Amino acid sequence: MFSISNRNAGVALAVLAAVFWSTGGLFSRLIAVDSWTLLFWRSTFSALFVLMFLTLVLRESLSGIVGRLTPAAWLVAGMSSTAMVAFIFALRNTTVANVAVIHAGAPLIVAALSWALLGDRPPSVALIAGVAAIAGAVLTVGASALSGGGFTGDVLALIMTLLMALMAIAMRGNDQFPVAETLILSNILCAVAVLPFSSPLAVASKDLAWLASFGLVQMTLGFLTFGLSLRYLPARDAALIGAVETPIAPIWVWLAFHEVPAQSTILGGLIIFVSVLAFLLSADRKPANSYLSN
Repeated sequence: MFSISNRNAGVALAVLAAVFWSTGGLFSRLIAVDSWTLLFWRSTFSALFVLMFLTLVLRESLSGIVGRLTPAAWLVAGMSSTAMVAFIFALRNTTVANVAVIHAGAPLIVAALSWALLGDRPPSVALIAGVAAIAGAVLTVGASALSGGGFTGDVLALIMTLLMALMAIAMRGNDQFPVAETLILSNILCAVAVLPFSSPLAVASKDLAWLASFGLVQMTLGFLTFGLSLRYLPARDAALIGAVETPIAPIWVWLAFHEVPAQSTILGGLIIFVSVLAFLLSADRKPANSYLSN
């Protein structure tokens, strides 16, 4: 059962997930290693961080962690590890702008899949806000966002977006879904898959520190907060709130490299923020029992 307080918790978690995920472009610029090696170390560090938290802080046993990996968890882990690879190689084979615009379509993809697979018809305000968020994303990355780049990278970005939409639907509203355990599994699957193509020992100590931060902030905290938000929000709502990742990402680059965002970036970011805020305010005016069907 959803209540207003539960929804507020879900909104806060979804916003945090967007903030954590928005650091992906920053870390990619800071780390001077090939894609395979980046994927190996980011996944390895993420798996270690979550495993240490579960075993050392929560005192969970390894057998208990493995025992909570349901068939749904294995399915989500497989999709997640594939999306990890697609995301990194999309960034290396097309423009960051193309990836951002394609990923901005996630709210509408989630809404469509939720309607088709779960019969969860999205309200009109959600669809309008989703379209506005995509328009804002196009402005954020500039008028030439969809020109240039590479076809392969664009396809990989689309695959990543579809997989993340399916993951959100699979995890959606399941209070017992093992989010942390699934994150460990997905990272292990990714690290094992890319190991034959990577050079993990040929990494400088500075890059290793950034890779650890990448694994903790963008991967671990981003996945965990988004997964937890789905316990309180419909998948389409969490995905729409996650659209604020697009205008936040340039802020990190501005702070780190003093690159002033273009006017189109600022305008597009404002459109995204306003569309998400308008959707949240509209949803908050609904009575608590209106969330029972979500």
